[in-house]
Amino acid sequence: MRFYIITDIEGVEGVVLPVQTESGNPMYEKARRLLTREVNIVVETLNDIGVEEIIVLDGHGANQAYNLVYEELIPGAKYIMGSPWPNYLTMLTSNFDGLMLIGAHAMAGTRGAVLDHTMSSRAWRCAYINDIPVGEIGISAFYAGSLGVPLVFVSGDDKACLEAKNLVSGVETVITKYGLTRTSAVMLPPATVEENIRSALKRAVERHKDIKPLKVDGPVSFKIEFLLAESAQRYWNKEGVTLLDSRTVVFTGKDAREAIERWYLG
Repeated sequence: MRFYIITDIEGVEGVVLPVQTESGNPMYEKARRLLTREVNIVVETLNDIGVEEIIVLDGHGANQAYNLVYEELIPGAKYIMGSPWPNYLTMLTSNFDGLMLIGAHAMAGTRGAVLDHTMSSRAWRCAYINDIPVGEIGISAFYAGSLGVPLVFVSGDDKACLEAKNLVSGVETVITKYGLTRTSAVMLPPATVEENIRSALKRAVERHKDIKPLKVDGPVSFKIEFLLAESAQRYWNKEGVTLLDSRTVVFTGKDAREAIERWYLG
């Protein structure tokens, strides 16, 4: 079996403040270690189960996508760190058995979600795949789904887990904290989170063939509404791109992967 893992930091246990997600301060350095701890738990558990290949993509944008503490990573996986990538979700192919998200957060505008945003809280207002509202969970799930790869596991706050379940029937989720406001949450002890992650991962691997890839019929549109018009300027006169207004851009493709790549590579 082969699994592809995307990490983020906002949904990690113990992370609740913006300063924890931004490089250059002691609280970020501690958050990096909390993220690395969760990744190691996942890799160790998957190795114990007998998974043959694991690729982990450091998916948080801060520090040029170099958030994992390299010297603390355990053997048993390959780790993609740094940016930019040659393409979105680089090295993900149809040969993988499932997609997993660690430290996920809810889409922008989700009430009571910890550090909710979609891609950039400074640039993006909202996004849609064929008029379905999506955050980063949905974008990744649709991208993988177009390759026939199902989203099988998500860890994050309770709102992120609910978002995943509303998109993908049967996905295994682990709640790391219960959001109260954007910058406060009811935290769970690390030992509890670890136990829940290990149990849910075992179920996800056992059931991965029962979980269907998230797909929509083509052609597929990926619509982004930016906060400012200047964010849309780089996409003017690009192939497969339509401007609905000064700050709303639609990328089209034969499937979700192609539409999303038009944005990423644009």
